[in-house]
Amino acid sequence: MICLIALVVFAILGIFSASYRSLAAEAFDCVFRRVTFRKCRSGLDVRVKGQIIGKVMRRSPGAARFVSKNFEILSWTFTILMISSTAYSAYSGYNYIRYGNCNGPGEQGFCVFDPSTYNHQETCSVPQAARVQDPKLITKPSVSGLPSLGPADAPVQIIEVGCFQCNYTRQAAPVVKQIVDEYASKGKIHFVFKPFPLYSGHAYSKESVEALWCADAQGRYWEYYWQLFDAHTAQQECNYQLFDECAKAVLLDQQKFDSCLYNHTYAARVDKDYQESISAGVYGTPTFFINNRTAIVGPLKYKEFKAIIEDELRKQKSN
Repeated sequence: MICLIALVVFAILGIFSASYRSLAAEAFDCVFRRVTFRKCRSGLDVRVKGQIIGKVMRRSPGAARFVSKNFEILSWTFTILMISSTAYSAYSGYNYIRYGNCNGPGEQGFCVFDPSTYNHQETCSVPQAARVQDPKLITKPSVSGLPSLGPADAPVQIIEVGCFQCNYTRQAAPVVKQIVDEYASKGKIHFVFKPFPLYSGHAYSKESVEALWCADAQGRYWEYYWQLFDAHTAQQECNYQLFDECAKAVLLDQQKFDSCLYNHTYAARVDKDYQESISAGVYGTPTFFINNRTAIVGPLKYKEFKAIIEDELRKQKSN
């Protein structure tokens, strides 16, 4: 079936040069005859075989003899590989158009169609000794007592484990907000954020979560949550000044907030949440848990996130 490969090659070359179009037509005729169990009338397959063996002969007579003896088998092998590669490329292209990656909703891995080589494994990580490094081994951490958005009985349950000081958690924040705004108000998702301050190499990571709980004490958990992500995007240094600015922005009682924050009122709670995530095997932020799917480690694009949710909603309807 060397003519099938020749057909593809000459058809592509024929787009750019008319001299190859007659060869493409000849290759098509040859392929048509071979699939109808007839010999190639033009002899294109014989000429291509002769040219290939001649080029191999100049480099290695032994290899040329092998190619000549097994030419039909080699032709079929390369043809099958070409068809398989084309089919997989089409499948990957479909996934990229629909889900934003080549591998399906929520799947991780390299995608040739993404020029940025988007990588889910880009995360902020805990120290090496605590890493599991396998999303399949991560279990859902406890979310007891954590504020949430959307009804508790929503068909799609989402938990995000994140660190305010992690660039990748901040990268995910606008997508998370878009998803929450789109689905939580319609009762389709229940979203919980599990703070996971990465103490090593992330200054003020613990204090940022303490600030979040101090805001929660005044009934402003989610307002402060979004504000801290927004403010930290514009101001890379996370510190007590930023915490105070965020408190003012969401109209907290500044005196109560400062007293809570500077006295580390919620330090023990922050440590408890941290240990729960470590015990669950979480090794990087952000990590997402969506229903019973395998944990997704790393930020998701909006199209990917939406595709997973829609897929889960379809499953719920079919059950």
